[in-house]
Amino acid sequence: MVVSTAPAALQAGERIRRLREAVVEAGLDAFVATSDESIAYLSGFRPLQLERLFAVTVHAGSSAAILVPALDRGQVRDAPDVLTRVSYEASSDGVAELVAALAGARRVGVEGEHLNFARSEALRAAGFELVSAGQLMDALRWCKEAGEIEKVRAACELVERGVRLVFETLSPGVTEREANGRVESWLREQGARAAHPLILFGERAANPHSEPGDRELRVGDVVCADLSACLDGYWGDLTRCATVGPASDWARDAWIVVREAQAAAIAACRPGISAREVDAAARQPVEARPDLGQCLHGAGHAIGLAIHEPPFLVPRTQTPLVAGMIFTIEPGIYLPGVGGLRLEDDVLVGPDGPELLSTPHPELLELSA
Repeated sequence: MVVSTAPAALQAGERIRRLREAVVEAGLDAFVATSDESIAYLSGFRPLQLERLFAVTVHAGSSAAILVPALDRGQVRDAPDVLTRVSYEASSDGVAELVAALAGARRVGVEGEHLNFARSEALRAAGFELVSAGQLMDALRWCKEAGEIEKVRAACELVERGVRLVFETLSPGVTEREANGRVESWLREQGARAAHPLILFGERAANPHSEPGDRELRVGDVVCADLSACLDGYWGDLTRCATVGPASDWARDAWIVVREAQAAAIAACRPGISAREVDAAARQPVEARPDLGQCLHGAGHAIGLAIHEPPFLVPRTQTPLVAGMIFTIEPGIYLPGVGGLRLEDDVLVGPDGPELLSTPHPELLELSA
């Protein structure tokens, strides 16, 4: 596990040094980071990406720069000195300045899943050979530093408070839209820069990505409350479930399976275990009970500066876990026309095994009807 208590400038310098080593090892001349999370990781500045170009460039030699529109020049005044500040005026789209920042490079690694086609074509027209190399940044961000771990823990604490608010204020007649709007507003009032609640009632919870609507809460419903919030740049993501009134036989039985699946997946979060093995541990108990519902998604995903980061805990991912990774562990079971239940916590892969960053809550709550 990487542990660092260094000041921000030294921390940024170390991160850029590690990226430069990866660039050299990959046979590249430079790397361009363009995603919000990568720019924040390397510079401490999180841009508001609309139509404007933002980037951090790192050469295999010694230079590194942060490129921003003039509008944001003041916001990067405190960027680490290891980064040269480059800004461009409104009369430019920033590409010429990016080309200048990459001067001397030929093979340039880019975040292929982020850099848009038009900018890619402009860089190629300028003579660069572009290589999709986002995995270099992914690998750097996999292992969280001590400060990052504490920020995820703090985000989890905020989300836990939000979950309590949800269940304390739910009553029959409240709509999904009202419940989601109420807790999102509260999370932002508490300092979250972004919040994504997804609270679904009854049969609508059988589709885990339903859009909250005007469905009113009724006695006998299950409630699946998935809340996530970004606090100080890092995300917490938890799911808790309840029933309105006594749980039905289906809800009780399904919850036992979900709880077993989560416990098995958490226990598997150890260094050297592949991501697909963690998924298999969560999937086996759910798929063994098709009478209770379906397994619609993987066991979870890494989390940090982004709410969803690689590696992903799905059957196709063979990446071995490494100490310092943080994952959501969130098995669920979904029965069309009846409901869906999911249990999600955030788990640190420690050198000797898993550590929960959120407070476990294995009970299926029964709310007053």
